[in-house]
Amino acid sequence: LFKEWICRLYSMGDVILTPTEYAKRLLSGYGISKPIHVITNGVDTSFFHPDRKAGERFRQRFSIPRERKVVMSAGHLLRRKGIFTFLETAARMPDVRFIWFGGGNWWAVPGEVKRAMAQKPDNVLFPGYVEPDVLREAYCGADAFAFFSWEETEGIVVLEALASGIPVVVRDIPVYEDWLQKDVHVRKASGEKEFSRELEGMLFGENSAMIRKGRELSEEHSIERAGMRLKEIYRLEGLD
Repeated sequence: LFKEWICRLYSMGDVILTPTEYAKRLLSGYGISKPIHVITNGVDTSFFHPDRKAGERFRQRFSIPRERKVVMSAGHLLRRKGIFTFLETAARMPDVRFIWFGGGNWWAVPGEVKRAMAQKPDNVLFPGYVEPDVLREAYCGADAFAFFSWEETEGIVVLEALASGIPVVVRDIPVYEDWLQKDVHVRKASGEKEFSRELEGMLFGENSAMIRKGRELSEEHSIERAGMRLKEIYRLEGLD
């Protein structure tokens, strides 16, 4: 019933915009006849960018010594976002500080997630929702960004992290196949064993080339580029 309702809503439009080729393939599989165009959600690369002083403010804010390694993640506190893999990976790396930003309405957080959070490892911190400036500082001050989500249509926080110049590891899922190259822009992993192995490699290895490529990719997905693409679609479909 939900799928039928979604298809009806999509069919009410003249043109459908979706952020990735993966999402386009999903919608095309629904049998929707309206034209579907891919356009990134976009990232503000003038706001999210490498900033050493912002990184120092992050460590001061959360009382983290400069020498301690930090892995950050962000998202709603849901199984789909990979919260259990996050906790299991943190338990495998007790000397590393793991921080998860975001959460959503606490009353909507599933009971199994609340119970897991109550038994979290000592090296895990849940600051909850924070203002954009604080999140930007975290991207600049953490040593790695890990995104454990099982399903996305693009992954805005991944773009924010890449723009901020932090090495990134994501779950190896189809949505990233067309635009995030493994070991070029990001590292990819499946379970907690792979995530911990890839994080160890990033935390104690050389990441400058991957960080540079990641920043270049984020610029290709900037809100300015998204605006130009939107204008192109309007002209193509005769909507201007």
